[in-house]
Amino acid sequence: MYLHIGQDWMIAYPDIIGLFNRHILDVSPDFRHLFSRLRSEERVFGSLDTAKTLILTDRAIYLSPISTQTLQRRVERRELFFDS
Repeated sequence: MYLHIGQDWMIAYPDIIGLFNRHILDVSPDFRHLFSRLRSEERVFGSLDTAKTLILTDRAIYLSPISTQTLQRRVERRELFFDS
């Protein structure tokens, strides 16, 4: 199964480590350091200008214009229907 994160991007559920509000970059020096490192390695995808959510995977960070709450509801809905 995949999570649609906007901009015609889909990420496989097992690849997702976490969904984070974009403002984590303002409050977490550790996450900001990780983001900078991955960006220098060209492993950040999407526009920071329109990002509301950062999706961390084991290979990259994806920037989504969809709110963290909406993406979380999609994950929860998937768990309700498919993990029973």
